[in-house]
Amino acid sequence: MVSAGGRIVLSLGKSAAQIAAQLAPVPGLLPLVEVLCGIIELCDKAMRNQHAALQLRDRCHTLVLAFRDVAEQGSNESLGEARTMVLKCLEIVNKKMNQWSKMNRAEQFIRQRDIEADIEACHAEISACVSQFQIVSHFEIHEWQKEFSENSKRDHAALLSQLSRLQDSQDFITEQVVNQTDTLQQFMGLLQTSLGANKQEAERVHAGISSSLYDLQKKSRTLLPNFHLKSGEVKKIGEYAIRGTTTMDVYEGLYLEREKVTIKAIRAMSADEKSRRRFQREVKIWAEIWNRDHGEHILPFYGYCQTEGPFPYMVSPWQNNGDVITYIKKNDGEVDYLRLIKGIALGVQVLHTMDPVIVHGDLRGANILISDIGTPLLSDFGLSQIIHDVAGIPFTQSNGVAESYRYFAPEICLGKGILSTRSDVYAFAMTVLEILTHKQPYNHIKHHPEAVLRASKGEQPMRPSDPAIIERGLGDDLWKVLTQCWSLDSSKRPSIQNILGQDFLSAKEMFL
Repeated sequence: MVSAGGRIVLSLGKSAAQIAAQLAPVPGLLPLVEVLCGIIELCDKAMRNQHAALQLRDRCHTLVLAFRDVAEQGSNESLGEARTMVLKCLEIVNKKMNQWSKMNRAEQFIRQRDIEADIEACHAEISACVSQFQIVSHFEIHEWQKEFSENSKRDHAALLSQLSRLQDSQDFITEQVVNQTDTLQQFMGLLQTSLGANKQEAERVHAGISSSLYDLQKKSRTLLPNFHLKSGEVKKIGEYAIRGTTTMDVYEGLYLEREKVTIKAIRAMSADEKSRRRFQREVKIWAEIWNRDHGEHILPFYGYCQTEGPFPYMVSPWQNNGDVITYIKKNDGEVDYLRLIKGIALGVQVLHTMDPVIVHGDLRGANILISDIGTPLLSDFGLSQIIHDVAGIPFTQSNGVAESYRYFAPEICLGKGILSTRSDVYAFAMTVLEILTHKQPYNHIKHHPEAVLRASKGEQPMRPSDPAIIERGLGDDLWKVLTQCWSLDSSKRPSIQNILGQDFLSAKEMFL
């Protein structure tokens, strides 16, 4: 028998032709030999679990040799029954191997453990056959187990090595795989799990698998299957935070060895079981928002981790343009302010039209980042509620949110502190004012609590008259909408959909 590459396929040092010539003439062996030759051919095609498959092939060959010896001696009274049993055993192996051979490359990667379990079950079938009919001339029944264990380790090492080289084999990441969602998620899960297996091993292998996983993630426009980043997916760049507040520290990081990311360590929480469970509940929301928005209006969350220091941290892609206020101050003459405002409104709409509805909770310029193409990305949505749930205190009473007071609707600060889509609309209007004026709301009021108190009494921000602000887009129609958004009666505030329906926004085209 010759392989597709022109090689002679061997088993126990013999080719299939030699095996057939040696065994087929023996009475009763021809059916066994035919199945054995099929097994030998299938083993040669194995792309994964090669060491374990070759061991199984040789053991099947040895089983046939053992049966031949018993048949030639004529010492077994149940020879016909034994032959039937051996044939059935070989057919089981052949059927399993035929199933493996029909899997594509990705499936064989994903199901390596399943294939390994099948091979072990085939060995058990052979042992049962040997034990039942005392076919022992070439066998010690339990000898195979130690060798099987060693072969499984070799196959796993080979898998890791090949996974680490996938960035040099882009043909593997085919459109067929990318478009098969289940296969894609399983394969990415295998890569992510393999990162953990190599966390303490050679840096080259870990880096290679990380790079492969990153390529697949970007090409498929999806996120990792496991948001709990505990396998070295993210590394801090530098020991010290680049900025921070009393509630969180912000670090630079490297994601999957390829992408710069923002790491936010939340100091209002500890890395305990309670916070872990809270993050796990949040994972489903992050995934659903990504599946709907794909990072167009909402900054993606890559995941969270609780292994770096005493505080849990959240990971998201780094934005070189920074937050919206920094961006507009640097690019004032080039910014289309109404288009920017519409982009923010579209992000709020994504959150407010989710099922169930998602409230941002801390909408302001500092929490809106600008993408590389100049579009706004809402960040830190729901963070206030996470801190509230885990720390056990309302976000408005926690440290480090003083600057947010100017954007909070009065009912949040002076009422029961319940966040709603209407309070988001209030904050949206304050953020629009901040963007157009380049200043915080109630800028003439020095202390944040006083601004809240005045707002609660119905004192709205003063309308700017600076020609530069008017030039940016603050016309009568927009100002009317902003004042409606600041109504003390939250039921009288327009929805974000109503705001987007205004002529001065609906006519603005967004970046493609």
